Amino acid sequence: MPSIRLGNSSAASVMRKHMLRRLLRPQHFLCQRNVQRAASTSAASNENATVGFIGIGHMGAKMAANVAATQGRTVYVYDTSEDAVKACCDQAAVLESNGDIVGTSSAAELVQQCSTVISMLPNDAALTAVTEASILPHMNTNGIHVSCSTVSPHTSRMLAEKHAEAGSAYVGAPVFARPDGIASKQASFVVSGPTEAVEHAALFLEPSASGIFRFGEDPGAGNVVKLCGNFMIASAIESIGETLALAENNGVDRNQVMDMLGSTIFDCLIYKGYGERVGQRIHMPDARFGLELGLKDVALVCDTAHKSGVPMPFASTLHDRLLAAQSRGRGELDWSAIGLSISEDAGYSVEPEDFSRTE
Repeated sequence: MPSIRLGNSSAASVMRKHMLRRLLRPQHFLCQRNVQRAASTSAASNENATVGFIGIGHMGAKMAANVAATQGRTVYVYDTSEDAVKACCDQAAVLESNGDIVGTSSAAELVQQCSTVISMLPNDAALTAVTEASILPHMNTNGIHVSCSTVSPHTSRMLAEKHAEAGSAYVGAPVFARPDGIASKQASFVVSGPTEAVEHAALFLEPSASGIFRFGEDPGAGNVVKLCGNFMIASAIESIGETLALAENNGVDRNQVMDMLGSTIFDCLIYKGYGERVGQRIHMPDARFGLELGLKDVALVCDTAHKSGVPMPFASTLHDRLLAAQSRGRGELDWSAIGLSISEDAGYSVEPEDFSRTE
């Protein structure tokens, strides 16, 4: 068989992929103690830093409360929902420190008062709109914007360029955690951006974190990692649903199967947690991670893969599965509700009472 040689274009492509792998390689892992040591090098400047949170839903509100409680700071908050602002500020009454939580009347007012702004917004459009309308025009020179949203890496890179032009810094810091994980300080942040800005951001992420993982200075790298993780979680949910449908249609108890697998060869957080939800069909009333958000994230995976020249055929399958579940009126359920569609495809009739229980 004749040998195959790579031409210049192929060699360049291989080199680009090699450089990308080096760029995305995690540079640092900081557990809670290490975060404190890293932050202590600039403690003098950080002691007087002012911080605010834009977007205080289930995740942002708990992050704000953690900072106020552990650092005794005044934390400023803003949300388009006045009820959310009030609920967040009410948490100050039970803080075990001198910290306080203060609501602002607008995002612009918050930015003007804070040297560090942390945003937790639902999608690319919301993040871009708030950044362009309220953060960039009002942020002080050398200010830092830390985005914890799950968005496209291309959006983060675009916003980082605009921040640099304005004399401020942008840090991408998406988070692996559900609201209860934030509250119990078990979040994992995947962070990327300018080194000094990342070190400063860690001070305000650490109160909610079990770990902070750094992925270099590319502001979109952390978003790539988050999309990779969410793709793997969605894949696990699909595999659990198909596995249990196979067991059920062969007369084997689905929950007994999942209990066995989750306590032996699949004894890990994702398979145990989602195995219970899919197995027992527990998907409401309070969605842990809404199906609509899952659809948005898998769409981002597909878009990023397309722009990167990476075939991901199973991502397309997951996108269609989530889209079909949303079309069936299940967008408000937890994204594990795709298991219902899998059961239906296998001929099982799913009734509303089958998934109306809580954990």
